[in-house]
Amino acid sequence: MMSQKTLIILSISALTLLSGCASDPTWRKEGISSEDAVSTLSECKYQVGLSKVKESEQEDLVENCMQAKGFRK
Repeated sequence: MMSQKTLIILSISALTLLSGCASDPTWRKEGISSEDAVSTLSECKYQVGLSKVKESEQEDLVENCMQAKGFRK
């Protein structure tokens, strides 16, 4: 059986690893709320997904879409 200290260390390690994977860079635009930025990002991702381009090109296209809409990281 695992000791309480080992369990705590494993839990913290897992949370740290998962939080690093889930974080997207924050897009900002003056006068735009974070919720609206997330909506715009979702729209760009949807549009890129519809275009059926290679996965390796999708990230660049999403970034270009956001920049075209006036957002910056």
